[in-house]
Amino acid sequence: MIKFFRKIRQKLLSENKFSKYLLYAIGEIVLVVIGILIALQINNWNELQKLKSNEIGLLKTFKKSLEKDMVNIDWNIKEFRTIDYSINILIKALNENLPYNDSLNFHFLNSTARWMPSIEQEVYATMTAADLNIITNDSLKLEIVDYYSFAKRKFDKSINRYANVIENASNNIFNTRFDGLWNTRDYAMIPYDYESLKIDKEYKYFIKSLKMQLWYEVRDPLNKVKSKSEKLITQIERELSELEK
Repeated sequence: MIKFFRKIRQKLLSENKFSKYLLYAIGEIVLVVIGILIALQINNWNELQKLKSNEIGLLKTFKKSLEKDMVNIDWNIKEFRTIDYSINILIKALNENLPYNDSLNFHFLNSTARWMPSIEQEVYATMTAADLNIITNDSLKLEIVDYYSFAKRKFDKSINRYANVIENASNNIFNTRFDGLWNTRDYAMIPYDYESLKIDKEYKYFIKSLKMQLWYEVRDPLNKVKSKSEKLITQIERELSELEK
């Protein structure tokens, strides 16, 4: 192709047709510029497709992580609901002076359960600002930042506060009132003296307070993070459907 254009230029110059040569030269320059622009466009398109592919991959990774969170969250919501139920049983038994029965041993045990629900943060923690900027939808990006910010600043701290309450009670309350802590073989915590527990101000204060602490430090954060997770999954699915068209 280059030889072809060179022959045309040489022919025009040899025939002393300078004006035609000038027009031809300008045309050739225009063709070269157009070729460069087309090449740039193709390169830009390829780069955009690469970024789009990376964005889709990143969003799918987030979605998979969030779906794992949902399984963990739903399991913990169910478990902590049973803990709340056990606390209510114990409060009722102590307040209403109900007689002792073996079923209470399970509720003593269950009321002290210290599950540690968590939000998977590995994907987000390893990302840089540049990685996050791959996401083109700014509102979705903000929702992702908000979700993991809530997980780290509020959710984890609330769960740890509740765990500390149970740990403190195991060292200062349960050890003098029960035969053991978390006897998972029999699923029981047996009180040394059930009748004394009915008038035990420290234990009754603890079990009544625990119900509210359970709500504020665990059950309410679990409900909130579930709502956030469901919302974020929906937004990611909507964005993926647009990107994959």
